[in-house]
Amino acid sequence: IALLLLYFILAAQFESLKLPLIVLAEVPIDIFGIFLFLKIFGASINLMSMIGIVVVSGIIINDSILKIDTINKLRDDGIGLVRAIIIAGQRRLNPILMTSLTTILALVPFLFMKGMGADLQKPLAISVIGGMLLGTLVSLYVVPLFYYYLERKNKKGTQGKLTLPYQKHT
Repeated sequence: IALLLLYFILAAQFESLKLPLIVLAEVPIDIFGIFLFLKIFGASINLMSMIGIVVVSGIIINDSILKIDTINKLRDDGIGLVRAIIIAGQRRLNPILMTSLTTILALVPFLFMKGMGADLQKPLAISVIGGMLLGTLVSLYVVPLFYYYLERKNKKGTQGKLTLPYQKHT
């Protein structure tokens, strides 16, 4: 139900029925990465790891939404598809990496803690770290690729036009 509600909110925000699918396609990829990391580290799927899935999904989806929104704004300014994807990637790279690195580095100490409370927090840390590692790569590379393949069929008339990002358009 939450993913369906998210789809409707994104459809209203992007004014498109196709663009939210790019963002939502990232969720299964991230969940796969989380389960893979849990398996590698020998942790179980429990309530804490499920909370980690929710946390990672929120952060990674936010990164993808901002990247797609930046691409859309550049396209509305008359910049071609490929150039808009490149510029949006340059503009969003630093914030995405900073968000991911701070989250990952904040949870690394939980992997090495000992004690009763540490056993409870370890699956959460593993799921968030694993999801953020894979989700960051997906946000940086796969989301723009999905956007390109989806939008190249829907040419907006400025496909071949290469302009500088701060150049005024007439």
